Amino acid sequence: MRFHAAIPQLAPALLAALTLCSLGACRKAGPAGGPEDLVSTLLFTATGSYDAQADLKERIPGGLRRTTWTSRPPLPARKVVLQYDSDARPLAWFLTLSAPQFTAQALAGEGASQVNTPQGQGWRPARGTRLEDVLILPGQQDTLKLLTRAYVTQNEPALLGAFGPR
Repeated sequence: MRFHAAIPQLAPALLAALTLCSLGACRKAGPAGGPEDLVSTLLFTATGSYDAQADLKERIPGGLRRTTWTSRPPLPARKVVLQYDSDARPLAWFLTLSAPQFTAQALAGEGASQVNTPQGQGWRPARGTRLEDVLILPGQQDTLKLLTRAYVTQNEPALLGAFGPR
């Protein structure tokens, strides 16, 4: 009988806990700033969540657009440049990071495989991960390039072999 009497008092606390979880306060356990946070921020950047803080937004030939962050990049890098297909932004994008504070291998994560491309050696994140359709290429002068399979198909077909069987 006492348990039933306590239910009305517990309801507000339970409702508050459920609300916090639905707002994202409950997340996978792990150190703040860990690999999952980096991947989430990268994907949010690619899909437009941080466009409001960009320093430059421009249209480029071929139905593409470019967004650049220099003063407040959304990722731990000196500069972030995102080029994307305006008709298929979540699927077809190319991200260049200048002076990133992480390596290509760290971003690719556990189970990633190395691939050879005409632009040099790169990384393919493991299947089943949120970056499985992304090619990560270390570039010159301390840069990283990330290209989706859809972007490569449309704009860099010489790199398609990197997406072949592992």
